[in-house]
Amino acid sequence: MSDSPIPCVPIATNLDTSYGPLLGSIWLACMFYGANCLQIFVYFINYPKDRMALKIMVISIWLFDTVHLILGCIGIWQYLISKYGNYVFLSGTHPPLFIAFVFSGMVSTISQLFFTFRIWHLSSGHWVFPAFLIPAALSQLVLCCFYTFKGLANSTVQNLDDLTKYATAVNALAAGTDTIIAIIMCTLLVRSRAGFNKRTDAMLARLIILSVNCGLWTGTFALAISIMNTAMPDNLVYTWLQFSLSPLYCNTVLGCLNARGFVRNGIQTDQMYTSFHLGSAFGRKPQHPGTF
Repeated sequence: MSDSPIPCVPIATNLDTSYGPLLGSIWLACMFYGANCLQIFVYFINYPKDRMALKIMVISIWLFDTVHLILGCIGIWQYLISKYGNYVFLSGTHPPLFIAFVFSGMVSTISQLFFTFRIWHLSSGHWVFPAFLIPAALSQLVLCCFYTFKGLANSTVQNLDDLTKYATAVNALAAGTDTIIAIIMCTLLVRSRAGFNKRTDAMLARLIILSVNCGLWTGTFALAISIMNTAMPDNLVYTWLQFSLSPLYCNTVLGCLNARGFVRNGIQTDQMYTSFHLGSAFGRKPQHPGTF
């Protein structure tokens, strides 16, 4: 008769408020990732003449998001499939999910730096806005790395309560940065509307709508995560939205780039203005004077 497996000692871990939300978050992230794959396909089909630096950024942000999702799936697979029933394993912290958090920080940082670059162009090269937006974006990545290091050093899920303040700081900073970026972009565009005809105003109105959406969804998600993390620091319910942030940032950048056709439909003349403000801000090479 074969030896019976030694049962693991149960511990006080509520899966409904720990790995259950993580599983749901992975499902949401997969949905956004599917949209990202479509977005990147549309981008390379419709904008083959974009600058090489912009193409590299697009590929990088998509690859980082892909790695983020793969690590998330590996982490959930370990906890809920390959180590199913092993309560000792479930109580510990393991690399895949924490390293995924770093890649999420990389995606959000690149996204915010991209929009900061657009603000720099829209403000005619003034550095007053990038002077605080760039440190704000980079500090999020630093906090993500620190959170990952401390999380892997603390070997149990229960000890993650001590790291709540760092996770809250990352998401609060992301929400604030996204909101500020959207406000600055809208303000610059509104000020640019003066003195132009209705067709140019139509293009600028579409740019304003696009700018609001650039920071609305990511900022809302990050703020919601911060609130849930603060209100319920003793569980992982906030992770329902956490894994969706990376693909959402990626989707925001790709959607912004792919929306150039929508913006251009708002104007038929005054292309010199559009070539500078829209073409430069998005980083696309002008094909000839007076065009995008």
